[in-house]
Amino acid sequence: MARVINSGSTSDTFFVGTGVKQGCVIAPILFNLFVAAVMTTAKQNICPADGVHISYRLDGSLFNLHRLQSKTVVTAETIHELQYADGTAFVSSSPNGLQRTINAVAEAHSRSGLTINVQKTEVLNMCQSPAPEFLINNQPLRTVDEFTYLRSVISSTNDFTCEVQRRIGLASASFRRLSHRVFMNKDLTITTKISVYKAICLSILLYGSESWVLYQRHLKKLEAFHTNCLQ
Repeated sequence: MARVINSGSTSDTFFVGTGVKQGCVIAPILFNLFVAAVMTTAKQNICPADGVHISYRLDGSLFNLHRLQSKTVVTAETIHELQYADGTAFVSSSPNGLQRTINAVAEAHSRSGLTINVQKTEVLNMCQSPAPEFLINNQPLRTVDEFTYLRSVISSTNDFTCEVQRRIGLASASFRRLSHRVFMNKDLTITTKISVYKAICLSILLYGSESWVLYQRHLKKLEAFHTNCLQ
C-alpha cells in the first residue's frame, strides 16, 4: 500500500502492484536487466551491416595503422549502440542503416509497453550533407549540429574546439568560486591548494579528454589556462 503527499496533504492509501519503492537498491538492477532485454530483442531485427565496424588490437603504438593489417591479432567488432545509465546513442555508417536500427528499437520498446520520446531524441549527422530525415512512428526527429553525450559535446564536424572552450569555461568558473576560500587563503599551504586544484579544477578541465583529438591550438589554450591558474 502507498500514499502520496501533495502540498502537505496525504492521499488515501492505494494498492501498488508493480514497481519498487523510491530509492530501492534493486531499482537500477531491474532497470539494467530491462534495458538489456529490450536491446536483445531489438538486435534480432538489426542487420550487422547497419552498425559501425571497428578493428583494433591492444598491443603496440596506437597511431601505427599498419598494425591493423594483421589477420591474427586484430579484433573486429560491430557497434550498434552506446549505453550509459538511462541514455542510449545509436550509431550507423549509413542513413538507411540508422533508420532501420531506429525502427527495430522503436518496435522492441513498443512490444515492452514503452514509447521513445521523440522530443528528447536527436540526430547528429557527421558524414552526409544535406542531412536526411529520420522518423520514429512517422514523427520526424530533430537534426542538430552538436550533441551532448556523457556531458561531452560532440559536433558534426568532429572538431573539439567548442568542447575545449566549454571545459575551460567550466574549470574557470570553478576556480573563481574557490579563489577566496582556498587559493587566496593565506592559512592554507601550497600543497593543500594544489591538491584542491588538481581534484576539482583539473578534473573539470580534462573531463572526457581521453577521447579528444587535439591540435596544437587546443593544447595552447589548455596550457594557457593551466599556467594562469598556477600563477
